[in-house]
Amino acid sequence: MMRSLLVALTFLFLTTNSYSQSVIDEFNEQSESNQLASELVTEKITKVSNSKRTYIITNENQAFNKGDFITLVLANNLAARAIVAKSLNDLAGIKIIKIYSLDLFKSFRPDLEVQIIRGDDSFFGAKKETEEEKEDASLLKEEEDLYNGTLLEDDLSLDENTNRKIKTDNIISLNVGLIEGLNNDGSTQRYTHLNGMWMYQFEDNIWAEVGYGQNLINDYPSPGFDTKMTNVFIRAKYTISAPFYSFVQPYLGFQMINASSPQAGVDDPNDGVTPTQAQLDNEIQLVEDLKKRQVIFGLTVLKRLVPGWFIRADLGSDIMNVGFSLEF
Repeated sequence: MMRSLLVALTFLFLTTNSYSQSVIDEFNEQSESNQLASELVTEKITKVSNSKRTYIITNENQAFNKGDFITLVLANNLAARAIVAKSLNDLAGIKIIKIYSLDLFKSFRPDLEVQIIRGDDSFFGAKKETEEEKEDASLLKEEEDLYNGTLLEDDLSLDENTNRKIKTDNIISLNVGLIEGLNNDGSTQRYTHLNGMWMYQFEDNIWAEVGYGQNLINDYPSPGFDTKMTNVFIRAKYTISAPFYSFVQPYLGFQMINASSPQAGVDDPNDGVTPTQAQLDNEIQLVEDLKKRQVIFGLTVLKRLVPGWFIRADLGSDIMNVGFSLEF
């Protein structure tokens, strides 16, 4: 009785194992089969960023969602790998994370139709390996086999293919500096000036910068009065590498300085003093003399502290600055 039961269990185990193995083989057969371009969805590039790192593409087939990894196929070849950053209605914003073919990637432009693979793209157009090829690929026969992998240009990420000295697109800064103004006798004087800036890299190593700052001048244009100076400027910069993880950015731009003092030119009846009209006009003129519209030039130096952070200095016709910068 026990012997018959043992034979029956053995037969059942072999049958189940054989069936399970056949299901696994069939799944592997389907997974590793050729994936054809004709089976993929087709979408269109609608907008390309200046850096060529982010794109807006159509999502009319609703084949992918925010957070998905997708691959762009062009001319039946893998072109680039991307992640879906945003998806809304029939449009999606994607960010390139890897380039498979630099030649194909360079051809990306608005209105270009591309095909999309969602998720794993390792089986696209791949011929199924034989058992012998799989076994050979998994073996390390000699020490040199650890180093004989070929690094192709197509395997480089976008950041590694760029000519940019600073890889990121955006840098924000907070600074304290000295800005030129006037004192009550009309002579030049520099004042402490707090300011913030935002730089954007719209072409390799070419940046646009906008900034705003302000300071308060006490006892100007007359004792007891306060005058607020505001400084708005734009700059165009070019980045040059320097030693010790530093970057030098010559700049050219335009500056607008405004000033306001509500008390200037107004007779206060409560102070016991009656100024002449000439004195009131002079107060207004001193405030007006602070205002400027001028072309500016100078130099910015960025010194990297840790990844993502710089200490910076500005020396120019508009201001002398020191501060900290954050890239993102």
